[in-house]
Amino acid sequence: MIAQARITSDTTATVHLADGPVEIDAASLPEVRSQVKRVFIDEARVQGGPVDVVIVETDVVHHLQVSPNGRITGRPADDRPLYGPPIDGPHRQESRGGRRRRAGEPVTGEHVAVDADGHVSATPSASAEKLPVEERPAELPDAAFAPRHPAPPSTPSEPRPTASSTVDPSASRAAREAREARAPQPPVGAPRHSAPRSDDGRPTLQDLQTSSRRIARQTPTRGFPGAIARLTGGAILLPPTRAERLHRDQVERIRKPLDGPKNVVVVNLKGGAHKTTATLMLSATMGSVRGGGVLAWDNNETRGTLGWRGVPAEHQRTALDLLHDLDRLDSSTASVAQMDQYVRPQGETQFDILASDEDPGSAASIDGAAFQALDRILSRFYRIKVIDTGNNVRASNWLAAVHSADQLVIVSTLREDTFNAAAWMIDELRATGLSEQVDRAVTILSHSAPGNGERELRRRLHDHFGAHTRTVVEVPYEKHFVSGTPLNWSALEPYTKEAWQAAAAAVVDGL
Repeated sequence: MIAQARITSDTTATVHLADGPVEIDAASLPEVRSQVKRVFIDEARVQGGPVDVVIVETDVVHHLQVSPNGRITGRPADDRPLYGPPIDGPHRQESRGGRRRRAGEPVTGEHVAVDADGHVSATPSASAEKLPVEERPAELPDAAFAPRHPAPPSTPSEPRPTASSTVDPSASRAAREAREARAPQPPVGAPRHSAPRSDDGRPTLQDLQTSSRRIARQTPTRGFPGAIARLTGGAILLPPTRAERLHRDQVERIRKPLDGPKNVVVVNLKGGAHKTTATLMLSATMGSVRGGGVLAWDNNETRGTLGWRGVPAEHQRTALDLLHDLDRLDSSTASVAQMDQYVRPQGETQFDILASDEDPGSAASIDGAAFQALDRILSRFYRIKVIDTGNNVRASNWLAAVHSADQLVIVSTLREDTFNAAAWMIDELRATGLSEQVDRAVTILSHSAPGNGERELRRRLHDHFGAHTRTVVEVPYEKHFVSGTPLNWSALEPYTKEAWQAAAAAVVDGL
């Protein structure tokens, strides 16, 4: 079966997948097309490989292959059956109750659908991923699909499945049995789920661990499939919901091995742009998913507020104290316990905070050389450093942080002053030779008030920042952030955590 998208108007589409339809509601035809592509890219990531798709518009049909990395290429048309209605069926259809995704939903930069069990499934927004130029097929511009194939005429002798037939359990079972019949069969008497064999015919420890991980990934924990698995003690295992598969995909992306210590630098030249909130939430998400090795570092040249927003420690030492005592940690015998005297552990979220100078009477500051000295030592103790920054684009420590960035994160609210400051900063970075950092950046648009925000404004921001940075994501308003109190992970709304998890996965993708 082939996944199918039917673009039914300039603002709507329905994507038909194995586990049901996804309905798309957007502001314009280009945005509808972009969201359709994002749904297929997510499906490819969930499946772990390229998927063949068909996209049907009013007067044209596109036969494409979509890869997990976002690459989209044309493929020859064939007669395989489709999920959803036949190609030559009525183009416009009434909704069948599928999950609806709206372009204006305030989530992770990803458009969220909530299933009947209250679980969120997310896919990046219209401008969500800008592929490297070398991975963009020239014949597939963002605003259109190509190559184009004329819609095939109706062939009564080979009827395509109808919408109802595509969800027929017996048909799915027959297709599965046919695939199994073509697959190589184990020897007679061999266990059905036997582990792969090594050269001498015996399974190795690696084989056992691999099969254990595969079973763990397949066991559902959410929604109706999760309830059935718990009620039957695992005797009946239904496929996990698409929302759960997306969640697991994000977790695996965040946990991916790194080839060395990495710097994630959070920037905007305007105060109140949610830089500190973004630093905390990215650090907390990465720390809790990766199991530690993450530092949130306040790199304000004088005094910042990151230390105030975390769980307090028994000491009040800051980056300035660490700078004065670097010699103690610059040796092969230095231990993590010694670093604990300068950072503030954040409990269940498994990350640490390195605060900036908090002495109101201090005239000391951190410059570019001091940043580099601190970065060199901290890289010995942390895999990922999420670095909060000040508001001075010409401060030497600000520039040093940006130059050190393995991943730049540009943060803005939907307020005109903050997104204008972010846009000006992008222009300044490009003018000073840092275009490559901007091209690889992630933009996070943060909602500072309840509601979805003005649709036209959000579309403009996605278009502008999407033209400059690798991906644009949105995160929702969270009332817990309003008071500026220390981060309380358990007090956050579940959809807030889901949104920031998707944002963190996009960030780690760039590492």
